[in-house]
Amino acid sequence: MATTSASSTATAAAPARRAPAPVRGRPPGFGAALRSEWRKFRALPSNRAILAATAAMTVGITVLMCVFGDTAALAREQAEGEYSVAFFGSYFGIWGFSALAANVVAAEYRCGMISHTLAATPRRWRVLAAKLVIIAVLAFATGVAISFAGFGITQGVLASAGERALDLGAPGMLRAVLLFVPVSMLAQSVLTACTAVLVRSAPAAVVLVIALGTLPVVLARFLDPWWGDTVPRYMAGAAAESVAGLAVPGTPGYLPTLPAVLVIAVWLAVFTAVALTRFARRDA
Repeated sequence: MATTSASSTATAAAPARRAPAPVRGRPPGFGAALRSEWRKFRALPSNRAILAATAAMTVGITVLMCVFGDTAALAREQAEGEYSVAFFGSYFGIWGFSALAANVVAAEYRCGMISHTLAATPRRWRVLAAKLVIIAVLAFATGVAISFAGFGITQGVLASAGERALDLGAPGMLRAVLLFVPVSMLAQSVLTACTAVLVRSAPAAVVLVIALGTLPVVLARFLDPWWGDTVPRYMAGAAAESVAGLAVPGTPGYLPTLPAVLVIAVWLAVFTAVALTRFARRDA
């Protein structure tokens, strides 16, 4: 009895052990979100396929135009519009990469992966910001490669046929080649990606952004002259032409360089702000 009593007393005196508190780690930072989104971008087969198709289509159309086209007709076309031949294939690349940008956003909604992404990164803005950074950097880099490839192929073919070719060292030429396609591709891709956040559909996002850029120009034919002289130049595509030096001063699409840069910045800022707000509040 004494032994049992002593044992009971010792047990009662022993302090109760608490379960260890769960270790709460800090939410993943922006760098972790950026690395994660980059891994997902590379891993998704549709992204690789669209990127390859964009490059192949852009360069392929340029090659076909030069190989099977009439070089004299190309020279005449280039004489009328200095950049029309060099950048012809690049326009397809701009919208091809915009489709890729929309797919980067919409694919996770389509397969349901977005819920896992947001569970791993509670601060949602980091996820979308990382996607947009990747899209912007890749768009500019791809645009530079496509632009120089198109310029080199078209002007090389014209020169070999004895026709007048553009000189990259001519005043304003390097600026046009280095900025027009890359800036256009960056702006349109980011706008399309932000639109995809709102509609959760890649095709719908591409169609909406194309309509936004083209309708003001088309409507200019039917509306008051003030509209045609004022509104189209403030579209992102027209502003990119002014940034690259393609727009002719005095024409309805022309803006000085600094205002053109600000126009593009405002478009990107507004679309990004709306997309980030919607992304942070909307259910996965």
